[in-house]
Amino acid sequence: MSRTLPSLSAAALLLLASCSAPAPKMVELTADQAIEAAESALADGKYQTAVDDFMIAKNQGDHRGELGIGVMYAQGNGELQDFSEARQWLQPAADAGLAEAQYQLGMIEENGGTGVVQDRTKSFVLYSKAAAGGNIPAAYRLGIAYRFGRGTRVDEKEAMRWFMVAAEKDNGDAMTNIGILYLQGRGIAQNLKLARQYFDKGAALGNAESMRQIANMYLEGNGERQDDGQGYAWLQRAADAGSEQAARRMSTHIPAN
Repeated sequence: MSRTLPSLSAAALLLLASCSAPAPKMVELTADQAIEAAESALADGKYQTAVDDFMIAKNQGDHRGELGIGVMYAQGNGELQDFSEARQWLQPAADAGLAEAQYQLGMIEENGGTGVVQDRTKSFVLYSKAAAGGNIPAAYRLGIAYRFGRGTRVDEKEAMRWFMVAAEKDNGDAMTNIGILYLQGRGIAQNLKLARQYFDKGAALGNAESMRQIANMYLEGNGERQDDGQGYAWLQRAADAGSEQAARRMSTHIPAN
């Protein structure tokens, strides 16, 4: 009499099928997917995963991969901060025309650091390229370069022009600098009303220096009626927002009753 094999359960059949089937191929991420995954990993503090994903993009010819790794070295994410290494990663991306890479490389050249000699002439050139490419922080840094002659001539009219570009995109630092130029009449006719308006805009964005400038206007009676109460109230706001100058003044002066 012939014997039949015992019937297999559904679970057992599935197990056998999975063992005999070929392993599924890993789907390689596109460059866009890799950049998105890298940024997500970076936000979660998974630095090695971020590097791996940036490398996937880089190996597909996407310079955002080099940019991402360069920024990680510049900021010390998962590695010791290394500006020389950061520059090596950022340079190809900057050469390829990535405005963010040009800005990040400009910051390294402007400030210098371990393995990098400060070179503000280079930083000015890089900020100019990045700002022309629409990078708003670079437009602000370009304004600073023109205002103080960092890597270029002092030209307060050009400084104002670039601060205006950045201010149109809600850059609080640029708004503060516009207010200061109007307050001092540097590169433009003095206009205390416009100075206050730009300080107000900067303060609304949380800019501590704008708050301190408003405080000074009240304390000194410059463009506003002299008012110690208002002045110290704004000084306190500036100190709370991180202004060390405001905090020092608060600690050494007692508001009038």
